[in-house]
Amino acid sequence: MSEKVQFQTNVPIEVALKYDDGKEVTGQYGDQVLYTLTDGRVMYVPPIVKKKIDELGIVRGELFTLTKAEKKSGTRRTIEWVVGANDGGNGKPQTRAQQRNGQVPAQRRGGVSAPANGNSHRPGSTSEGKGFLVTGQGQFLLQALAAAVDVAAATERYAAASGTELQFTSEDLREIGLTIYTRGAK
Repeated sequence: MSEKVQFQTNVPIEVALKYDDGKEVTGQYGDQVLYTLTDGRVMYVPPIVKKKIDELGIVRGELFTLTKAEKKSGTRRTIEWVVGANDGGNGKPQTRAQQRNGQVPAQRRGGVSAPANGNSHRPGSTSEGKGFLVTGQGQFLLQALAAAVDVAAATERYAAASGTELQFTSEDLREIGLTIYTRGAK
């Protein structure tokens, strides 16, 4: 069975679809869309994500970022799925309307949308260093480090509420993250 992508809130994940369309399925979390990724993993996402992928014109083999973002409004928390097209590195997702207005990402101008080497990224692109983050272990490390940040922030808030001053350093976060990573890899 293929490895399933686990989406942690507020952690962007870079993926590339193996096929242009996903398969609509119904599971324990209601209606979802199943996508197979170029690295062999699968992901289950709500139908709104399929709509956003279609709106951005993302095609198979094209790297894009998917984030399960938590939004807070007072005490209420909601989830918003953010889909960002690979846009040549300027950090801003392109919409189909922006593309029609002549602001087409560099990768799409030449009509090249699928990776030439079959491993989820284009040779010679600036994303060469991101290849590890597309793998399951890379995602797990990223999630472990993000969890370390979340744990430290929650602990600092708890300490402050208890009248204790506590502040984690980047070294502490690295140690916590690597501990989570190594214990989870066993």
